[in-house]
Amino acid sequence: MERITDQQRLKPWMGFALFAVVMAVFLTVCAWMQTKWGMTGLVLTELLFLAIAVGFCLIRKVKIKEVFPVKKITARDFFGCLFLLLAGNTISIIVTLLTAYFLPSAAAEVTELSDFLYSGNAILSIFIVTVTPAICEEAIHRGAILSNFRSIKKDWIIILIMGILFGLNHVSILRFGATAILGAVLSYVVVKRNNILLSMLIHFGNNLIAACAGIFSAKSQATVDPSSMKNLSSLGIYLILGMASPILLTLGMMLINPKGHRKIRFLFAGIISAVMLVTGIILFTGNLSEPIVNSTISYTVTDHEETEPEMQFGVVEEKDYSMAVVVTCSKDASYRFRLTSSDGTVILDEDLKSGSPLRTYSGSVRLPVDEYSFWVDEGEGSVGDKPQIQVTIR
Repeated sequence: MERITDQQRLKPWMGFALFAVVMAVFLTVCAWMQTKWGMTGLVLTELLFLAIAVGFCLIRKVKIKEVFPVKKITARDFFGCLFLLLAGNTISIIVTLLTAYFLPSAAAEVTELSDFLYSGNAILSIFIVTVTPAICEEAIHRGAILSNFRSIKKDWIIILIMGILFGLNHVSILRFGATAILGAVLSYVVVKRNNILLSMLIHFGNNLIAACAGIFSAKSQATVDPSSMKNLSSLGIYLILGMASPILLTLGMMLINPKGHRKIRFLFAGIISAVMLVTGIILFTGNLSEPIVNSTISYTVTDHEETEPEMQFGVVEEKDYSMAVVVTCSKDASYRFRLTSSDGTVILDEDLKSGSPLRTYSGSVRLPVDEYSFWVDEGEGSVGDKPQIQVTIR
């Protein structure tokens, strides 16, 4: 990697020290601001990262334009970043699903994070989630912190260190693998091209994909039980869909660093893609079973209070079942559904809030051998509505 003019002022230990300062500020001041002011606190957190990055350059008396190198983006750079973005994003999702499978308790963070980021104005959420991290987090990580490691001769060591530090900075067991992969990809383009605009571009694109998915989920009133992330069928689907990611990753690396490319990498990428495809098919088909419930309920809501369950079914084998509920209704009507056992014990009780004509729920629930009832409770604004409720349990 290129050194900066005043590289003697920067040492690897300073990079770790600066990261420690960033983490200390993040866990104290930034955590307090986000708890107290929500999204405003998140913006202030990002601006504080930027201030620390610039302040470090001023204190160490190194050239800002070299710590934050900006160059023209060529067509090769752009498409290289695009391929790395697509590959990195897909691999990150797969790693997150694997983490959730082995650590299901960590999956609850998905709902909490979604509520925090996407419950407000959609346009404002997109800006905060995409633009501010792409500028501020890149300034502190790929700018100030990475510059301290430029004296390390092996580029892969710098990339590995920066990936781990970026993963740790998000303070999340569930997202550590995904953010570490993203950090490594972002660091790779800066190490090889010495252009922080490229890492900003990838960071922006990655967060834009996540923001659009989060907002769509929030606006469609989709509810996801964190335990559903433990479903191997979902992992199998993503392995199949993401089978091209190793090839895209290799292609992106070739475009970003053509001099260091080796043709044999495509052979290894092809082998990994084939393994992902076969594994995905095995996981998907092996965990696919005939549904024990596949029913559609349609009716008109009246003033009469419904006291009978909408559906009853029996379970002859105790195991974890995946449950999906899709409700098509008036956007102003509110509904909730309950799943109870034969003795009246409530297994599930989910509120499908108003605000969208399509409400969805997906989750995993363990059902012992018993008889079960599925209830629909109509709430405010539902009288006169004609909901259609699709229930699938397999």
